Amino acid sequence: MNKYMLILFESDNAYDDFSPEDMQKEIEVHGQWIQELGDRYDSGEPLHPEAKTIRGKDKVVTDGPFIEAKELVGGFYLINAESLDEATEIAKGCPILRLGGKVEVREIMKF
Repeated sequence: MNKYMLILFESDNAYDDFSPEDMQKEIEVHGQWIQELGDRYDSGEPLHPEAKTIRGKDKVVTDGPFIEAKELVGGFYLINAESLDEATEIAKGCPILRLGGKVEVREIMKF
């Protein structure tokens, strides 16, 4: 079984209209999905939107993970799957898709 990272992209204002109750409900939806993944689930964490990016040999530091994008990486999940196709099918159940988000599926390299 291989390990895959599901990188969650969402609008930078995806949760602006959420009440604390809405946010709690969203967290519960993710928790339920994690339960449904069973042994396929490895780990996952949400990420703060603030970031710094360091570019190139001159190590130029800029604010944010992007230049002019309206979406950001909101979190990730690590899952176990037999293939990229299977990981992709599993990723289709990610709750973030309900909010118009995007999930990138990438296999973790083994060294």
